[in-house]
Amino acid sequence: MSTATSTQPRPLTGEEREAFRVVRLVAFQQMPYYAAGLFSLIPVAVPGYGTWAVDRWWRLYVDPALLVGESAWTAREAGGVLCHELNHLLRVHADRACGLPQPYRHDVWNLAADAEINDDLLAAGVELPEGVVTPEAIGCADHGLAEDYYEQLIDDQDDDSGTGGNGTSADSGEPGCGSGAGLAPVPGELPPAHAVDGQSGIDDATGGLIRRRIAEAVRDAAGSGRGTVPAGLQRWANGVLTPAKVPWNRVLRSLTRQAVAETAGRVQFTYTRPSRRQSPGLILPSMRGPKVRVAIVLDTSASMSNADLLAGLSEIRGVLKSAGISGDRVTLLTCDAANGTPQRISRAENAVLTGGGGTDMRVGIAAADALRPPPHVTVVVSDGDTPWPDRSPRAKLVCVIVGNEQAATRTPGFALTATVPSGAGG
Repeated sequence: MSTATSTQPRPLTGEEREAFRVVRLVAFQQMPYYAAGLFSLIPVAVPGYGTWAVDRWWRLYVDPALLVGESAWTAREAGGVLCHELNHLLRVHADRACGLPQPYRHDVWNLAADAEINDDLLAAGVELPEGVVTPEAIGCADHGLAEDYYEQLIDDQDDDSGTGGNGTSADSGEPGCGSGAGLAPVPGELPPAHAVDGQSGIDDATGGLIRRRIAEAVRDAAGSGRGTVPAGLQRWANGVLTPAKVPWNRVLRSLTRQAVAETAGRVQFTYTRPSRRQSPGLILPSMRGPKVRVAIVLDTSASMSNADLLAGLSEIRGVLKSAGISGDRVTLLTCDAANGTPQRISRAENAVLTGGGGTDMRVGIAAADALRPPPHVTVVVSDGDTPWPDRSPRAKLVCVIVGNEQAATRTPGFALTATVPSGAGG
């Protein structure tokens, strides 16, 4: 492959754009379930780069010499390369590279990631240029994960083979598949908001939706029995559609313990009870940790059932009890749309759900802060459809969002946040 140049990216010419349309249609014919991704990629010309690459924002950097002209790939080969580069984005190789022991070898990761992709493409009958990396070529088994290939390649490396981490995908100077594959950026890589032919880069949220649409199409294709869907691609689709999740109650217990531990660790010195360790002529203070007080604010106008509300609350109270926090050191408040003033209750079972929405949980958090003595930790149990305070309250804030994962992304940065699925109380 040729060495990368410093040529800056530019829009495709009319001839290049027409050739790219043909290549994209060929790629679609080979792997029709990739349609949502193939038609979302934003092509950019990088003359002299020597290969094709992607960035994190779904821009495809194309060396036009491989698209048109005497040295161009065939339409089927170019279509296969297009599917290859799309796979780097689908399989989030850039994010996965961050999980490798740092600093990682860009050249080795490029081989590992390419091998993870290419065996699936070849199994699906996709045509690729001669000499592409496969698991067999690097001494590994087919249909494995890039992380496993990377580890085996690193183990096989000679100690004097050179170190990497900051070069291009091949630290020897060869061009790589770009930042979208977890490698060095293409020379002159465009910023996210830069528009090419009126189209800006695709953000993470939109990219996630595209991945899901493709995963659903792959699953449907595998279920229909038409064509060949490689095993590695089916495994990827299943991972997207049924991602592994840490049990919500474990996350909630962890966050509650964290908030309590942070507060309990605020040790103060006091002369009320002098230290038993004294020096001649000196009276030394003793250290005293606070007896942690917790306020729990329940959103009783939220669109959730009693079972949902009590599911989160039971986990919270279990953690507090194990930490020795109970009795008058735990205060329950309810906050709803009908009453502007939060109500103090003795038992969670006495909370009355008023229905509807529109509760401003800032009022409940402020009421908890105004308690005397004030709490050290305030835990809010809500469906999250509420405004949140702009500033951190005096107490450490824990937000428990029930049945609304999207709302969990809108809680303030100074809060600890956990989500509880709807129906968990059942």
